[in-house]
Amino acid sequence: MITRWFRDKDQNFSHISECTSLLPRSVVDPRLRHGIARLIWDKFVGAAFQSIVQMVEKTGRRPKDRECRKEIGMGEVRLEEFLVECEKFLDILMISVRDIPAPIDFKQDLLIEMAYSSFSSHLQQSKMAPRQDQLWMLAVRQPLVNFHLVLHHQHLALALRLQLTTGLKFHPLRNLFCVTGNRAFFAPLDSHPLIPLDRVDDATMEKRHAFLIKIAEQGGMEERRLARNLEMEWKLTVNEISFMQALASFRHGNDQQGKLELASCVRDDRSAVALARVLAGRLIQLATEANKRFSTAHSQYLCALAGEEAARVELYEGAEGDPLIESNPKTWQEAVSSLGRAGNSVPQSAQAAIPFVRMNDIAKLYFGAQWVNN
Repeated sequence: MITRWFRDKDQNFSHISECTSLLPRSVVDPRLRHGIARLIWDKFVGAAFQSIVQMVEKTGRRPKDRECRKEIGMGEVRLEEFLVECEKFLDILMISVRDIPAPIDFKQDLLIEMAYSSFSSHLQQSKMAPRQDQLWMLAVRQPLVNFHLVLHHQHLALALRLQLTTGLKFHPLRNLFCVTGNRAFFAPLDSHPLIPLDRVDDATMEKRHAFLIKIAEQGGMEERRLARNLEMEWKLTVNEISFMQALASFRHGNDQQGKLELASCVRDDRSAVALARVLAGRLIQLATEANKRFSTAHSQYLCALAGEEAARVELYEGAEGDPLIESNPKTWQEAVSSLGRAGNSVPQSAQAAIPFVRMNDIAKLYFGAQWVNN
């Protein structure tokens, strides 16, 4: 199956995904599963993964289709899918090596006796029959991988996939990993180089944090979830990613989900300012829906506060039968009141609370809606 994929990676791409799906289910023994996955990685997958990393690292951008076909034999539209399969292979290796039982502790004299008793018969058989190594024999002989080195490569695969999905121009190796971590990449997976993982210098920590914030801002719900996982793996604060998740939910009118995510965030004035901008955007949309005109002063204030959010905000639209349709605001007036109540408790200073108080007065004046009783 995997050799068919290797011969024509584009035409037979489904074979690699079938392989990562079938291998954990069909091979029960962890040692055998580990060996098969190791053989596949070393002979077929690892080199293509390394080529993709080096192409992106060289230019900081998504490789062109011509480059991909020349270097790895498949089109650039397959890159994200291939990186997903790389993550799966690495995951199979980690789970397998973790599940392999500890070696049995035989007494030395028993081992010597067993060796002497079987030596002569083994020697006679080896003379009579030519040696033929079968796949399972090759697999069980594979050296066990270094769990943390495999995890190190999985972090790189995920970060690279997030970069390609969101279209960021970025050099992943030099920005997300320190010098020691870079030296460990593409070493044999059973070797034991120094691997810092989350114990990196402050500059690398800041670059990782900035990278994941950009992913959260530019990516979708799935990208933010993966960025959150990677942030926890790297022992970074998860607050900003969580807040980006909440902010995206409010932008799409999914207030129920936004409130749940907001409850898990550390509340600060920066978060309050971001929510105030979304609220201002909703007020502008409410005025359009109600066909009302703000005074010049109110209009200038709301437009300046909302900025791009005025064009981003929307009411929740789900498929037929989606339970979230009933639990989220259906009109802009409901949306304004909903976010006003949710965001009112976020500001930690009187200065950050001013926009919510002022917009409460504007909503009450023009639409009879309010979330704070003055």
